[in-house]
Amino acid sequence: MRIKHVAPVIVKRYMNPQVRKRAMFLLGKSGVGKSEVVFQASDMLAKHVPNWQGVTDLRLSQMEPTELRGMPAVDMAKLVASWCRFDLLPTDGAGIIFLDELTSAPKMLQAAAYQLVLTPADFGIPDTWMVVAAGNFQSDRGVTYQMAAPLVNRFNYLEVDTTLDDFLEHAVVKGLRPEITSFLQDRPDYLHHFEATGETKPFPSPRSWFACSDALALDLPEEVRPEIIRGDIGEEAGIAFDAHLRVFGEMPRIDDILSGVEVEVPTKLNVVYCCAMGLAARVDKSNFANAWKFLSKCPGDVQTLTVKLAYKRDKEIAKSPAYSQWAMQNQDAFAA
Repeated sequence: MRIKHVAPVIVKRYMNPQVRKRAMFLLGKSGVGKSEVVFQASDMLAKHVPNWQGVTDLRLSQMEPTELRGMPAVDMAKLVASWCRFDLLPTDGAGIIFLDELTSAPKMLQAAAYQLVLTPADFGIPDTWMVVAAGNFQSDRGVTYQMAAPLVNRFNYLEVDTTLDDFLEHAVVKGLRPEITSFLQDRPDYLHHFEATGETKPFPSPRSWFACSDALALDLPEEVRPEIIRGDIGEEAGIAFDAHLRVFGEMPRIDDILSGVEVEVPTKLNVVYCCAMGLAARVDKSNFANAWKFLSKCPGDVQTLTVKLAYKRDKEIAKSPAYSQWAMQNQDAFAA
């Protein structure tokens, strides 16, 4: 399943009390965004569900079985023992219990999770809470254990991944720097590139590209920047991206385009994509007409990509007359 579809699916499953009872498990590559979509779903549900408590995030790989099951307490008068629960688990309100890193949890802890996943009520958890878990593939070379069949059978089990288009939509909305979005448009193979053999080193993933974006905001000296970049996305991707940054420096100024200055379209396609991503990150209803003076001279696929991403980031651009004119001429652009 594409990662962009997961949050809406969680919301729909939660809103149906019967379906909510069956926990979900998200299996996907490291850094693909599994945890983030759970929090996105929580934000969506917070607008509609009374007394929403958000996400209770339990990192099972860092816990002991007793933290889930509790500890036995003895009633000496009755000579009866009962479980005394820890305060990690919710007892009121509504929300999502997120069992992150489930595949990194040892067998004993996975076994302790059986009951929590199947019958949360046994732990005093109200039926207004939903259980969602996540884990990585064993091929990701993290600390992983094969999940026991009885535990797998308790889940709605989904393998999740992302696509470049999905990532770009999300990245532009979240403010990922255009240097990165334009690079990935040119080199989609570096969106997530992990070598399953050899020494484990940094590698590019949706998560590490956001870290790289934050590092670029530091405006580091050019002699330092390549090493910092490689520290986030690895040697191979870092070398390619640093070369792209030099190309990015050749592009026209986005401020000139948005202010209406007549700007020639670059002859190199990768520089055109740099301009497109820069515009997608900054265009709004007040300057769309100026941006369109430049975009109208670009290839059709560049026009469509830029406007779609800009609209995803800021739907107010639809109020621009120039946008309306573009939309009339490109009615199929939003069909995909």
